[in-house]
Amino acid sequence: MTEKTSILLVEGEGDVDFFEALLRKLQLLDQVNITPPKSYGLRTNTVGHFPKLIDLLIKQARQEKGNIQHLGIVADADYVSGGGFQTRWETLTTKLAENQYRIPRNSPKLPYSGSIFSHPNGLPPIGLWLMPNHQSDGMLEDLIEQTVYDKTLLAVAQACIEKLPNPLFSPYHHTKAMVYTWLAWQKRPGQTLDITINGDLINLDSEEMQAFIKWLRDVF
Repeated sequence: MTEKTSILLVEGEGDVDFFEALLRKLQLLDQVNITPPKSYGLRTNTVGHFPKLIDLLIKQARQEKGNIQHLGIVADADYVSGGGFQTRWETLTTKLAENQYRIPRNSPKLPYSGSIFSHPNGLPPIGLWLMPNHQSDGMLEDLIEQTVYDKTLLAVAQACIEKLPNPLFSPYHHTKAMVYTWLAWQKRPGQTLDITINGDLINLDSEEMQAFIKWLRDVF
């Protein structure tokens, strides 16, 4: 019998690092394959590939010997690359609806709820969480910023970012720039987002993280 597989589809390598650390902490890592688009032979890790990958993964699940048991999708709801939460929600849920998944008529009314969609013909349920809170525009770094234990150094990083005379990044990436500046000032500069988990820099017991963790456990 083919071994069942659980997949968490994420946007890029930084997301892989973060979710590997988080799922290891939750003792779920052995059960879940964390996969960015490049894992499927695509040249770039962008959320623009997600509709194609959703078709691919659902096709695999439809096959008699398909081995996908659970599928979770995490994507940023940033304005720059996807038009914000509502546009990204519509893009991904439309693709799921094309594959006969049951999609509610309206987008989530409450933040930090996450979604899990069922299929009438017994295909695996699919979970969807759009960062940061499954309701607002933003990205993973916004969730990290909200749950940092000690915000003193983070506030200094924010002040530095705000004083830049001619920032090259988009205003929509303000939080991303702030978080990576803050990371550069840790004991070991240059680390990736997994250090927020492994270095105990964010509060996993916060309401925000507990809501996201509940969604992960429900999906997998």
